[in-house]
Amino acid sequence: MSKRDIIDPHHHLWTLKGDMYPWLRKPMHVGVGGNIESIASDYVLDDYRADTGSYHLLASVHIEADYDRPFAVDETAWLARLRQDQGGPDAVVAYAALESADLDRTLDGHMAHGDFVKGIRQILCHHDNPDFRFVQRGDLMRDPQWRTGFAALSRRGLSFDMMIYPHQLADAADLASDFPDCQIILNHGAMPFDRSAEGLAHWRSGLRDLARRENVVMKVSGLGQTDWSWTVDSMRPMIRDLIEIFGPDRAMFASNFPVDKAYSSFDALYQTFETVVADLSDDEQEALFWRTADHVYRLGVART
Repeated sequence: MSKRDIIDPHHHLWTLKGDMYPWLRKPMHVGVGGNIESIASDYVLDDYRADTGSYHLLASVHIEADYDRPFAVDETAWLARLRQDQGGPDAVVAYAALESADLDRTLDGHMAHGDFVKGIRQILCHHDNPDFRFVQRGDLMRDPQWRTGFAALSRRGLSFDMMIYPHQLADAADLASDFPDCQIILNHGAMPFDRSAEGLAHWRSGLRDLARRENVVMKVSGLGQTDWSWTVDSMRPMIRDLIEIFGPDRAMFASNFPVDKAYSSFDALYQTFETVVADLSDDEQEALFWRTADHVYRLGVART
């Protein structure tokens, strides 16, 4: 039996040599993702290839992994060397602080690696609970200086990977409306950590509003971070809601490995994706498993 074709548009690699990932220092902070000490070790390309071995990996996109922020350009340079020496990853979404006075210099540093760099991610998750807080400011999407930096992305042909919480979806919708030329990729289903009926209704409402902006696509990924002991039954409604709201041509499955390795194996995750969408057409499934990612990240994949 042939392996299913996939593009994984959201994974990370790291080595702890040099101590460039402060968030992976033990003892680790227990936040929205629970206890993730199990991933606080080297995770390199061979590890990733072993995890994905049950699938035909057409391409993968490395998302910035919270490398020590002042040296974010060095993470991109390391990944470019990996691609040259070991054949992967195929593309990178790098980090930049869009409000920074040094933004142009940072973007120039990333883009020195050419079309390898497809976009920028700056995590925006802010919460009143400090244990859930990734950034100290909750107003960045409304900040004029940050928006000036955001405007630079589409001029440079870069997309923006957006990681936010459900209560930030209204700001995201305003941003997407004001910058229709910038491709926005919403990470991890907008992190639906409140699984109460009221919390999920608020989440779905915000997503439906955001989905009206055609420059926004959804990554069906990272749901283990807000459902630490997930099952197929607990995943199913979340996955189907995301697909129903955005449609297969604007949604893509992604692993978020090795972060989500804290909650399951790669095979268990992708077998769940397969089970949950088994009733969809072959064309819809292809869109979710590889075609949408290929289009959004401009990978130019040709299946063999």
